[in-house]
Amino acid sequence: MVVLASLLPALAAAEQVRVFVAGAAKAGVEALLPGFGEADGDTVQASYDTAGALRDRVLKGDQPDLVVLSDAAVDALAARGLIRDGDRREIGAVVVGLAVRQGAPVPDISTADALRRTLLAAKAIGYADAAHGATSGAQFEMAVEGLGIRAQIARKITVLPTGGEVLQGVAVGKFEMGISQSSEILPVEGVTFVGGLPAPYDLRTNYAIAVLGGSEQGRRLMRYLDSPAAHARFETSGFSTH
Repeated sequence: MVVLASLLPALAAAEQVRVFVAGAAKAGVEALLPGFGEADGDTVQASYDTAGALRDRVLKGDQPDLVVLSDAAVDALAARGLIRDGDRREIGAVVVGLAVRQGAPVPDISTADALRRTLLAAKAIGYADAAHGATSGAQFEMAVEGLGIRAQIARKITVLPTGGEVLQGVAVGKFEMGISQSSEILPVEGVTFVGGLPAPYDLRTNYAIAVLGGSEQGRRLMRYLDSPAAHARFETSGFSTH
């Protein structure tokens, strides 16, 4: 009984922190979270999905302590008064790009014409669902429309809920190529990041960390994810601060 009593202060001090993380930031956040728990004993319950889907969950009433979402999604939450002044930090930017299976020939996507030829020649293409809030999926659909090839490639396209599922399919050879965010592609074993989509279909998306409702647990986690070491980890996973 004495031993159990001695543990009570430590157990009481530890809290659970809820965080919503967009797929683009998943690899970086997953790599960093174990260190946060070791530092102060808090446990983290992380939910991963597209930025749009997580934004909508919050707008419908779900309130985690912290979100890691695109700037546009964070702006939408701030407009509802859910984020207080000083409770936001920028991570960096990612680009919508193309991935192929590791060891496969790297296609040319350096220009719009090259991208058109590459997509027309592909046997199977996967991308994340724009209707589910996937930024990369929305941008790819815009590119397909702009290139005027929707009808020609419709039969070889597969749309999945998230970029992570698309890249799993690329890694096992289900798709010859997949479209996702650079930070989702680079950490995945078995795939090669070909590069970002060419102009005028290129898209650079900024991401931010934001505390909801002034949560103190969220602020602790925000400070941890905003440290120099954390920013270096985000850069390794495909974020750019330039």
